Amino acid sequence: MKIIENIIKILLVLLLLFVLVQNSDQHVNLQIFTLFYPDINLSIVLLVTLGFGAILGAVMLSFNFIQVRSENRMLQKKNNQLTKELENLRNISIDEIPDEGKEDDTQSKGV
Repeated sequence: MKIIENIIKILLVLLLLFVLVQNSDQHVNLQIFTLFYPDINLSIVLLVTLGFGAILGAVMLSFNFIQVRSENRMLQKKNNQLTKELENLRNISIDEIPDEGKEDDTQSKGV
């Protein structure tokens, strides 16, 4: 699975480089809110946009990762608690278990 992911990443980088080389002589005017940047190389705009997208994606992914780790920790605590409870139930001796059969016998005899 890792090999497929790495191949896809390499193909995406090659595709990006191909687009950048094809558009290396292109210049654009860029306006961001009130700022205006005339005659900027399109390759630089694409790389900066890709960088901001990668950073934003990493931040969003980290929030999801923190949430999953928190849920995992909570489930591990619950699992440990249930395991201890199961071990305690296994360690109860037969003498400590109330004898339900004797109570039923006395009720059926009318005592």
